[in-house]
Amino acid sequence: MNDTGSRMKDFRRVSGILLLVIAAASASASAQSSLPDLSLEDLMKLDAGQVFGASERLQPVTEAPASVTFITADEIARHGYRTLADVLRAVRGMYVTNDRNFSFMGTRGFAKPGDYNSRILLLVNGHRVNDNIFGQASIGAEFGIDPAMFERVEIIRGPASSLYGDSAFLAVVNVITRSGASLDGGSITLETGTLGTQLVRASAGRQLANSVDVALSGTYEKSDGVGRLYFPAFDAPGTNNGVAEGLDGEGVKQLYGRLAFKGLDVTGAYGSRQRDVPTASIGTLFNHQIWREETTDRHTLVDVQYGRALRGMGLTLRASYDRYSYSGTFPFDVQPDGTPTLVANTSGLGSRWSVGSGVTRTLPGRQTLRAGVEFIDNVMQDQTASYMGDPEPLLDTDRSSTQHAVYVQDEIKLGRSVIINAGLRYDRYEEFVRVTPRAALIVLPSSTQSFKYLFGSAFRAPNEYELNVVYFGEQVTSLRPESIDTHELVWERYVNDRVRTSVSTYWYKADRLITSALDASTLLGISFVNQGQVRAKGLELEAQVRLKGDTRTIVSYALQNAVDQQTHLGLPNSPRHVAKARISLPGPTSGSFVSLEGQYLSRRTTLFGPPVSGAATLNVHVVQPLGPSWELLGGVQNVFGAEYSDPASDQHRQDAIEQNGRTARIGLRWNLWRP
Repeated sequence: MNDTGSRMKDFRRVSGILLLVIAAASASASAQSSLPDLSLEDLMKLDAGQVFGASERLQPVTEAPASVTFITADEIARHGYRTLADVLRAVRGMYVTNDRNFSFMGTRGFAKPGDYNSRILLLVNGHRVNDNIFGQASIGAEFGIDPAMFERVEIIRGPASSLYGDSAFLAVVNVITRSGASLDGGSITLETGTLGTQLVRASAGRQLANSVDVALSGTYEKSDGVGRLYFPAFDAPGTNNGVAEGLDGEGVKQLYGRLAFKGLDVTGAYGSRQRDVPTASIGTLFNHQIWREETTDRHTLVDVQYGRALRGMGLTLRASYDRYSYSGTFPFDVQPDGTPTLVANTSGLGSRWSVGSGVTRTLPGRQTLRAGVEFIDNVMQDQTASYMGDPEPLLDTDRSSTQHAVYVQDEIKLGRSVIINAGLRYDRYEEFVRVTPRAALIVLPSSTQSFKYLFGSAFRAPNEYELNVVYFGEQVTSLRPESIDTHELVWERYVNDRVRTSVSTYWYKADRLITSALDASTLLGISFVNQGQVRAKGLELEAQVRLKGDTRTIVSYALQNAVDQQTHLGLPNSPRHVAKARISLPGPTSGSFVSLEGQYLSRRTTLFGPPVSGAATLNVHVVQPLGPSWELLGGVQNVFGAEYSDPASDQHRQDAIEQNGRTARIGLRWNLWRP
């Protein structure tokens, strides 16, 4: 009864938020005398209506063989998003959970606690950045690039292994970074806020007279986090009655640069994030003030692209270097005076070189052919672990591997209103090969409307962590890739140059999912096996409205049902309902605006304990110019201070992890120069 009442209260709250947003949009609409004078082409330019990541070439969204969402640089600035996780939290049907160490992305009902986002492919300017140890798509501050340097984020739903291979399982997220022409000036931003938050950012960019385009940025951010966190699972006198004190801090350093000249484009990024972990995961000591559980993640990226037209073809060449390292300290036992007796230090180092080439060519019969090859050399996939003071390491692996692939995709236009799109990719690993297809039938009744039937297969290869025989036994060497088949129907339409609507319904089956199983013979007492099966179906609705006066509103709703075929129960951390609404309203002066964002997640089951209740949150962000060179920035997260938790993984004693209440930030931006 109490849980039902709580859900009804949350539902009424989110209903109120949605009604508030819609009412504000309606009020703004009634205040306008006419629609904006924008053509459809202008509208699509404003909201980035061309997508790159769906086919590795620019094409209109209505013709892309996928259901696509964009978040632009302007939206990121208006809503004050501070991480890629914040951006994805705003996307239709997607949701983000946090275990006070990492952020995890859920989509279409699938968000297994602790899976490290290995079923999402993350790209930067079309280049894979999932690491080669955990296969992790890092979406929190550990991602390594400040969202202020995002030109736009493309979210491409559904499987895309036919184009990208491993991990393009549930979705592809393509972060397109800003160029010098996009920045077109320099700025310094200073912010402070609750929880001891401080941020300094400096950025500059310009396209020079000789066509050289340069962009540079550096960011430093720190936070003390929540000073006192209560975890009922540790509520005992010996563990400070369940209170973790001063163990929620985070420090972030980020550097970004991009250089372009004619067909050459070079992108570089480095990010480091150090995180205190208050949850005492994997059985570590709770609330130990001398030896803290902490993790550090570092990402380095250098990507070089060259593209040109050659004899009627579009040719692209790419070479990249990625380096990922992590380290962690995990205290399991210490003396009362703080002398360590069992403190584990873990680390990992993954690096890879990759080269690839692609060709796009228009053929007779209104065909557009895209073909490419890719080679990846995983130079290092090393993992180490040891106990402090013990000369013999617990784990010391020195691994490397190679992968290569070839793919082809063909688009055929039949008349003016029908497009057939099909793709196929061959991936060869040292242990197995995979062939993955994709097909789409797209009907265009007009240039502003499309109906799509989409089919795709994808795979996720076992990662190096799951293949660790020291931790999980020799049996993991028999692991094979997971697979998924997805069917989807999509309707997209632009109405009167001011409204965009989207409806999609999908069904998928995922088989041979890699899941953990108890195994007393292994060092950690568990192993990994290919035995998970999931069936899911869902419906997603979205409407985007642009009004004169620069008012923008987006409302979305997702109904999803993902079921474990072994237990015939819904998946953990899988809300049945996900509702969202955003509105950005012009402020009283030129260049000012107020943005509101509301979200509701229905109840979610946990791995072992009671479900977490549904929760509704509301965020507000304000930008106010203070003359020609200064801007005031401010925002409040979780305005109503909603108390809610996210389901925890099997590495935690807690069933759920408490999330932040109301927090606030305020800052100044100094625009050093403008054209």
